[in-house]
Amino acid sequence: MAHKTELEGSECGMTSPPPSVTVPRATPIRHRRKDMSKRFQVGQVFLRNGRYVGRYRTDVVENRKRKAVVLGLKDKMTKQDARRKLLEIIHGEGVNTEAHLERSLTPALTFNKVADSWIDKHLATLKLSTQHSAPKLIKKHLRPFFGALPIEEIKTGTVNDWIAGLNRKGLQPKTVHNMWKMFRGMMNWHAQQNDAQPRKWYPTLPKENMAEQRWFSQDEVRQIVQAAKGQYKILFLLAAFSGLRAGELFGLHVEDLKLKRNLLCVRRSIWHGIEVTPKNGKPREVRIDSGTVLALSEYVGERTSGLVFHTKGGKPLADHNVVRQNLKPLCRKLGIPEGGMHAFRHGRVSHSRQTGVPAEFIKKQVGHSSLRTTSDYTHFSEAQQREIIEGLAPSWTHSLSLDSVAVEAKAQ
Repeated sequence: MAHKTELEGSECGMTSPPPSVTVPRATPIRHRRKDMSKRFQVGQVFLRNGRYVGRYRTDVVENRKRKAVVLGLKDKMTKQDARRKLLEIIHGEGVNTEAHLERSLTPALTFNKVADSWIDKHLATLKLSTQHSAPKLIKKHLRPFFGALPIEEIKTGTVNDWIAGLNRKGLQPKTVHNMWKMFRGMMNWHAQQNDAQPRKWYPTLPKENMAEQRWFSQDEVRQIVQAAKGQYKILFLLAAFSGLRAGELFGLHVEDLKLKRNLLCVRRSIWHGIEVTPKNGKPREVRIDSGTVLALSEYVGERTSGLVFHTKGGKPLADHNVVRQNLKPLCRKLGIPEGGMHAFRHGRVSHSRQTGVPAEFIKKQVGHSSLRTTSDYTHFSEAQQREIIEGLAPSWTHSLSLDSVAVEAKAQ
């Protein structure tokens, strides 16, 4: 009976081992991970939907990635051929090499890291306007797509997917072009810092708007200047006959006027009420005609310092205010198409080219970086185009009888 009681107690789990006996805790069986440096990989080949598919593994950062690749159709190759092709692919990728394993253990350099470095080390060397806008644009248009991607994995197809996304968001073609230039500039800067060759991509960019930029003709300039009041009469006159950018006009100081030499010294520009360097970063001298010099001299009077054009509070003018409150209302009143301050600049370049001024001289006066840009600023009215074409025709064409020409043409 005592024996039976002992067994019953054991079966119910009520007995305990002697105090001197320690039962070790059970440990789970763990399979040791094999990395690529521990074995030679040949992959696996199998059939799926009449095609040979190869499968192999490749190490990535702190993980192993399983890859599959189509090797060919069953009726075009044997399984042995498929195995050989898979082995060639594995060798081509260097999966079985120690170098591949070392790369897989190194954290990938992502676009976010490149962007952070560019902002920390390079952004401060760029223009103030770029320092203000670039971080916002990168955060809005670049980081959401490229951020976590390793830069080595960014291919042309990746860039085109990003551009397609920007187009779907409704961004203007010019904005898409600017975003592409920013991305390319950041990546090229990173390559330069690491003594590497710049990466090349072949993006499919949207076509920019080919509509002709609004420009003021000489007659429109005359009407605008005559109708303008106060300082805006001189501002619009100087804009039309100097070709200065709006920010450069607003940044002119009286000390910059060398009127005895018919010169303006362009040393600064206004951006968001702040004085910054001109667009190309270099000061330049711009010549103006005697009539504009006389009008400007009378306007400046006895002043020897300060801004040439300013608000009632003495602050720099703002482009959007000048256009919205003065220029566009004048255009509407005169019954001419509306234009902004840049229309004076385009008109200046166009008139100069139409009157035979050398392109290189125009380029220096308006501060363009290339003659191509100067050409883009050149426009011709319909009447001017017709006049030019008529001037190219020889005089003897006018002596021909159109009726006789038509008869002879039909006879042949």
